[in-house]
Amino acid sequence: MSPRPDAVAIEELTAKAARVQLALQSVRGHARSDGAHVRIEVGIDGRITDIALSQHFSQLEPDAAEGLIARTHAAALDDATRAAQSIRRELLDDPRVGRLVDTVVAEPDSPAGSVVVRDEEPLQPTSIYERW
Repeated sequence: MSPRPDAVAIEELTAKAARVQLALQSVRGHARSDGAHVRIEVGIDGRITDIALSQHFSQLEPDAAEGLIARTHAAALDDATRAAQSIRRELLDDPRVGRLVDTVVAEPDSPAGSVVVRDEEPLQPTSIYERW
């Protein structure tokens, strides 16, 4: 007996989603500050994975140094976000993803289609499109 076509589609999409997730984990954003006093690398979640400060960085005023790090970090995160968008596009451009999400959300008895909200928990998005 061969698997149902929708089961095959779900399996293919699951494999695609796993590839996308693995690719997203390896995304790094890079930025260098004006004057090259700060160089930062971040992951897609914004965590700094590498930072380098020039010898002259210690001569900066504390407020200037703080601002330089913050701006460089933001630029590196923007770089990572742009790289991630092209990777996510593989899923977002697949019409099967939209149909699958719509089907799951439309099913009244589906745990994925219903959201339990407690006072201390924020409302969770019900669509993959709302998450991205």
